Amino acid sequence: MSKPSILEPEPQPGPKWLKQQSSLEEEWEKANARIHNTAQFYRDDPRRIATLLVYIFLVAPVEARPRARIPLLPDSEKLIEAYPEIAQALESAIESGHYEGVLSLPALTGWDCNIEREKWSACFSNTSGEQQPFWDFRLVSDDIRPLLGTKYQGNYHEVMLKNINSMHRAPAHASSATIIQSSGIGKSHTVHELATLVFTIPFNIRHPKERMPYPPEDTSVWEYFCKVSNVESVNHGKARTLLFLARLFSHVSKEIKRVFVKPGAECKLPPCDLAYRWREHTSENTRHSLYEKIINACEKDEPRPDANLWSLFHESAKQFNQLLNVLNAVCTSPDSRDVRILLYFDEAHELGHTIPDGENKLKLYDVVCSCLKAFQCYPIFTLFLSTEPLVLSAEVAGSAQQCRKETFQALLTEMPFDCHATFPLRPETIKLEQLGDLQFLARFGRPLFWTIIEASKAADKSRLIESTMDFARAKLVHANHICEGKYSSLSSLAMLATLDVLITIDYEPRQHLARTCELEMIVSHMRIAFSASQDGSYIRSGYPSEPFLAEAASRQMYHCLKSLPYSMSGLLRENINRGLIDLSQKTEIIMRFLLRMAYIDAIVDEQAGELHRTGDPNFSKGCSFLAFLKALFADQFHDIILRSTPDNSVTSTCAFEDAFENAVVRFTHFVKAEDIDIVIPVLLDKHCALEESSMSALFIQVKRGQRRSSGSTTYITDKMVQGFFTDRVPAEEETDVLVEQREEVSTGEQEDTRPYVTLVAELGVNGPPKDTPFVVTGNTGGRSSARATLESTEGFPRYSIRAYGCTETTWMVVIGSEGDVYKYILGTDDLLADHQRQDEASLELVRQMLPFWHDGTIRYNPQKPEKSVSMNVDESQEQAEEGRG
Repeated sequence: MSKPSILEPEPQPGPKWLKQQSSLEEEWEKANARIHNTAQFYRDDPRRIATLLVYIFLVAPVEARPRARIPLLPDSEKLIEAYPEIAQALESAIESGHYEGVLSLPALTGWDCNIEREKWSACFSNTSGEQQPFWDFRLVSDDIRPLLGTKYQGNYHEVMLKNINSMHRAPAHASSATIIQSSGIGKSHTVHELATLVFTIPFNIRHPKERMPYPPEDTSVWEYFCKVSNVESVNHGKARTLLFLARLFSHVSKEIKRVFVKPGAECKLPPCDLAYRWREHTSENTRHSLYEKIINACEKDEPRPDANLWSLFHESAKQFNQLLNVLNAVCTSPDSRDVRILLYFDEAHELGHTIPDGENKLKLYDVVCSCLKAFQCYPIFTLFLSTEPLVLSAEVAGSAQQCRKETFQALLTEMPFDCHATFPLRPETIKLEQLGDLQFLARFGRPLFWTIIEASKAADKSRLIESTMDFARAKLVHANHICEGKYSSLSSLAMLATLDVLITIDYEPRQHLARTCELEMIVSHMRIAFSASQDGSYIRSGYPSEPFLAEAASRQMYHCLKSLPYSMSGLLRENINRGLIDLSQKTEIIMRFLLRMAYIDAIVDEQAGELHRTGDPNFSKGCSFLAFLKALFADQFHDIILRSTPDNSVTSTCAFEDAFENAVVRFTHFVKAEDIDIVIPVLLDKHCALEESSMSALFIQVKRGQRRSSGSTTYITDKMVQGFFTDRVPAEEETDVLVEQREEVSTGEQEDTRPYVTLVAELGVNGPPKDTPFVVTGNTGGRSSARATLESTEGFPRYSIRAYGCTETTWMVVIGSEGDVYKYILGTDDLLADHQRQDEASLELVRQMLPFWHDGTIRYNPQKPEKSVSMNVDESQEQAEEGRG
């Protein structure tokens, strides 16, 4: 056997003090970069500076932190109020990008400084001296305790094992992979269920002070692996890891012999049977006892920092072969290519600490992976579970220069989602009332919330459900305080995540900052990772349909707007300025924001009489469609809309308000449907079930250009929306089911004539065409369009609305100076408003470079404007612009 390169002895380290100094400087360099990226969220906003202080405590190198405990946000606010020098130091640090000096302030060194002890300790919520985590699971409610006994749903664990067995495990590929996914989606439960299929040795290395009830942590293993102070060098870390593996394999072999090897027994267990029995045998108490024995054996034989890695690898390989022999003695052998033994490390972000070893910039995670790489040719595989993509910084080959990213196994993201036992649902059996039931909504999306509710034995179920909702809000914003009046200390990223859940924000894909923020949302703000590139350098993520989380986000936004009315529109402007949001999608984002604001206003208005009893509105109950439109459009246009009639029918004269008298609108997130930007479902009769015959929609198309169109141009036609109504699907796309439905309609007593609404929103213009209102309906918008007439068909009455601009003149939800914010975002102001030289001569020279056409006129000679050449933009130009929109 050739000597594995990863086990070559490391170069002899220099003096210990030099090694520690270099490591601390390197750690601060990384920490400064990470803190400074986040600090940009707090620039020019002193109200949120307290959050930045907590973040510095969390990200700073462990060796540089004061011995005082990490403050919670309320504690940080009190510290800054008591010691103004902290805020001054933070402002200076934001400017310089260096944050080392903040933690050295006398006000933050706690008991080690000569300030008044009582004054300092009084700034903390808990003065016991015990360190509290940034977010404490128990602070929301004592009723919330997810239970391991909840029945696992789905076959995700089977798919995962199949994927693992199909991975390349040749010398050029890693023998480990990382499961990266958001909180509460079932990572721990999935690998726990995986342990029924393959012999598994689990480790949970959560920090003991995080106090999470599930799954239980293995404290002894955490203390051995995750305390950087125990590791003097990279070589020492590898030696400790190899020794741990040797003792682990040895003690597990002995435990299997003791429990499963019976004298005279000849029948062997199937592999899955043994795996299941081993999982049940290693219950919490037995498992901890076994691991304590292993750690005691490791501490007894603690290797020297310059230990010979080759001999330690031989010992661990020998013990692994003995473990395989024991397994072969008690169970039948599976396929030779299949993994026989699986290890997993839950809460693997605890391995993210860097080992202080001069030039070797390796993390504990890298060291563990490098040792596991030596077992590539053995039937063993290791999983790392985390919300953080550790592989992005992995240098598992022993040094950064030797690391080959193509050796990494692709990140695993396939986790349980929409997996409740009652699924799939039949829409025709569901009523509107159920959609307002939080317990029912918890069944959708990640399993966290419905497992909490259904596993609890709390006597007061309604209180438990509300506590779970508060828990969801706290998880979303990654903070304990979710009550009104505390929003000034929430991070901008937390508020952006809340808004993202509700309106689906498109981020700039080429911006490194956008990728960083998306990753941070996965880690701390419940964002779902969908897929990842092979080397893990890029993760596609988002907020899918999770009604329970959307309800939490709606309540969070409701309270935030009560505290800071213009905070969300300002947040959009701030992040567009920073280049975080995709500029090509900004118009659609603004439209979705206006719709969300109108929906919130309509819900609050309809439930106003109940708020004294319920406290928070229930945004999942939905509201009257007419009330929603009244909350969306300015008062002067209500009658125009409500009295309008279909514009694609020569026979129907039913007024809008009559056609949608009993209609209800309810939406939790947004989707795009081919040629149409936004589709909002409408239940035509609130008393009917959610079956297809009762559903219609509001179809919205957003015009992106800054040039207005004439009232004759139609953007949404019957052909565009025909897929929504099954009996208008083209014949070549019809299925047997759709054919039967069409035949039933043709032989039934009543023809399907469901009405629908279209809205064309020209947000990017300053106003409507001459002599045209800011809001017009299809039958009042001027001359009829020839194209619209050709594409119109009888059957489904269409009520068309067109709206111009993005000011309070058009929209009820645009209040006062908010119109200026939207103008800035949409770019409807003078394009040269930000030019740094505003004198007329400079501006005229810029105009000469033709950055835009103004009123159809191009000036070729700025010195002789009287000889300017005019170019009239005719109908063909308008149609070309329409095609681009």
